[in-house]
Formats: sequence, structure tokens, C-alpha cells
Amino acid sequence: MKIKQFYPLIVLCTTVTMAYSQIGINTPTPHATLDVVASTNPNMTDGILPPRISKQQLAEKESGTYGSDQTGAIVYITDITAPSGTIPSAARVGSIHSTGYHYFTGLQWVPFSVNLYNSDGYLSGNRVVTQDGNTLAFTSTSINGFSVDGTTLSVDASNHRIGFGTSSPETKLHVVSTIPISNRYNLIDATTGSTQFGIMALRNTSALATGNYSLLGFTNNGPSAAGANWVLGSIRTGATLTNGTEEDFYIGNSVGGSLIERVRINPITGSVGIGTTAPTNRLHVNATNPMRLEGLQPSSNSTGTLTVNNKGIVQLQNSSSISAARGTGSVTISTNNTFADTAISSKSFDNLNELTGNTFIPTSTGLYKIDLTINYPQRGADKDDGDGYLGYSQISLNGVQQSYTSAKITLPETSGAPSFITCTNSALLKISAGEVLSFQALSFGSTAGSTNIIAPFTINVIRID
Repeated sequence: MKIKQFYPLIVLCTTVTMAYSQIGINTPTPHATLDVVASTNPNMTDGILPPRISKQQLAEKESGTYGSDQTGAIVYITDITAPSGTIPSAARVGSIHSTGYHYFTGLQWVPFSVNLYNSDGYLSGNRVVTQDGNTLAFTSTSINGFSVDGTTLSVDASNHRIGFGTSSPETKLHVVSTIPISNRYNLIDATTGSTQFGIMALRNTSALATGNYSLLGFTNNGPSAAGANWVLGSIRTGATLTNGTEEDFYIGNSVGGSLIERVRINPITGSVGIGTTAPTNRLHVNATNPMRLEGLQPSSNSTGTLTVNNKGIVQLQNSSSISAARGTGSVTISTNNTFADTAISSKSFDNLNELTGNTFIPTSTGLYKIDLTINYPQRGADKDDGDGYLGYSQISLNGVQQSYTSAKITLPETSGAPSFITCTNSALLKISAGEVLSFQALSFGSTAGSTNIIAPFTINVIRID
């Protein structure tokens, strides 16, 4: 029966080919070189079957079997198992990655165009998408709606998150790295030598307002941990736009669910504050016992002492910076029982230039030790009513007496030359910056008007706290 059906087909094909150079199957009027029309017989199986072959079988073809004359040949790949054994045509099957229809390009067997919307596919070479003014958008509602190589890049379109190194990002940007490179984990590297004004920027898009934060968080609780234990970034100190001068740098950490500030840096002065939001010095620490220096070594240079002033500022106090002065001179007493101001004629030292004329004016508030020593001369029996006199020394602050001492200036020995009797006045005073310290001398029971009393003196002032 099959033979009887085959001969009429041969006759038909031959006749049509000779008449029109076209072949029709199930049609007397072919419209192409080969025109196959579906049968109306419900029991007839329609379709065209090209050669069905495996990747292994194509690879075993003798070299040169397929060439330019076979360009456009069609086969159906039934199995894509990697070829093995003798495979002289292995180069021809390099682009076969799936079962289905393939055609020969003259060089390789390649798949028919693949619709990526309903089937997987492989790129046979590099491809470029030129968008010009057109847009390219992806719409998804899935957690891993778009990905590159699994977890290399994952877009969670359901929760609007992006993950690097994870297919289930937990925040807007979730980066997970498990392979250290030279003991460090790189997130972003800038080009060597480039001007680096913020290689990665974090922006707070809320309305400009004092107290806004823009923070980057860190945690060591593993790749699936949520939140951050430490944060750094900026905090707004004003609602203006002045090139960052209104943004302090901020470091804080989470304690009991609250963010606690630890460090603040002022953008204008560069001052660093620990325990304070408004540092006034390069380093401003506000805490109980805020500093500990351990392992200090002896200095090979001139030594000094670290001191803290009344504002808590640490300063170096040494022989050139301490408030200390020493001055000498002679006071002339021409009137009995009347104070005479001393007048400095020479200074041994005056570290801060605070001793001038007969006054000492401190530049800093503190506790000062003052010594006023006056050497009163002995005088003969023909003066001071023949029984000597009293010599006084007085220390005054802002014109008010603070310390007052005296000494009996006796007559000289009959067989000896006149000498000096020392009257020393020492005081410990709390003096504020700018107050005036003055020094006076006085004689009582003398005849100073007839012959003036000239008494050498020494003034010593030193700040001890």
C-alpha cells in the first residue's frame, strides 16, 4: 500500500518540477520551491521532520563533511551530552547548548533565534544594545526578580532592595563578602591618583533640618544580621546650604536600641569632640577622668608640666611658660608713716611680661605666691630720735591691703658699721586675670624727712595653681 502511494508522489513531483521547478505536497499549485500544505484528513500527521541527530554524532562527522555548500542545513539536536572519543568536527558543535532546531552557518551549528521570554538561551558572541533615546525597563514583583550569576547581583523587586553577594537583601543596599583580599574586604576602590571627593555618597533626601542624619552602619553579627552596631556619617547643624560647613561628622553606636553619640568633628575648625557636640579645641574631651597616659618615657629635652586651666584646657607649663617674675629696686621713704610705692628698676625674669613698674598684672586667673622683701638700713643715734624705727612691707590687690608685716630697725653696734634689717612679707592670694597687685614700703618712728630712707627690695611672684 505504501509503495502504491509513493509512486504517484514521485510522478507528481517530477511533473511539477519539470513544469514549474516547484514542488507542492497536498497542493497542485505550489507557491515556493517546496510548498507543503496541511492535510484535511483528521488521521494524517502533518509536519516536516528534518534529520534528528545528537551533538555526539555531529562531532563525529569527518572533517570537511560540512562546508560552505551546506550553509543553511537544518537538523534537530536530540542530545547535548559533551562529545567524547574521536570528534574531528568538535569545533562545529561548540555553540550547541540545548536540544532543538539548529542550522549550519558555514562554520558552526547554531540554534535558531531564541525567545528569551519563554525559553533559555546562550549568546554565541558579544552583543551590544544601543538604546539611543529609548529606555529599557524591567518590571518585577519577585524577591529575586533580576539577578546576575546567582548572588553576584540580586534585585528584590518585591521589597525594593539590591543585594551584592546575597540573593535575599535585607536592606536597601545589602553587601555580603566572605572572601578576604589581602586581609581586607573591598567595597569600592577609587582610581589611583584621582581627586577623591566622596567615592561613595550617602544622601538624606528629607527636608533640610537641624538634626538630620546620613549614616553608614557596620555590624559584626554575620551576613544575615539586621541593623548596625556602629554608624558614621554626618549630622546637620543648620538648615542652609554652605558647602558642608553646616554638617558635623558623626560617630555613634547602638546601645539598648538607642543611638549614642561618641565622636563629633567640626567641619570648619576640624576640632574633635568626645562626649561633647560642640568642641572648642582641636581635641575636646568631656568626661570624668577623661584621659590616661600610660607608658610615658623620660624626656631628653627641657622638662615641663602638663597643667589644666580653669576651662579644662591642657597646657604645657615649663620655665618659659609659667607665670613667674622677679624684680629688684630701691624704694625711697621721705615721709614718716606714709606708704611709698616700690618701683622696679631691674627684672631677673618675667616669663609672661606681667611685672611692670611697681605692679604685677596676671594674664590668667590662679593661685599666686608673693614675696616682698625690703632691706631697711640701720641709722645712727642722731636720727629717728636715737632709738631706731619700724620698717613695714605691704602687699595690696586692687588698692586693698592683703598682707602687712613689720620689723624693728635697731641702731647699729657701737663698734660696727651700720647694716640692714630685713622685713619679709609673704602672701598666698587667689588672683583673677587683669587684677592689679602692688607693693608698698613704710617707716614708723623715723625722721625720714631730714634724711631719706633708701631701702633695697626684692619682689618674687609665681603662680602655683
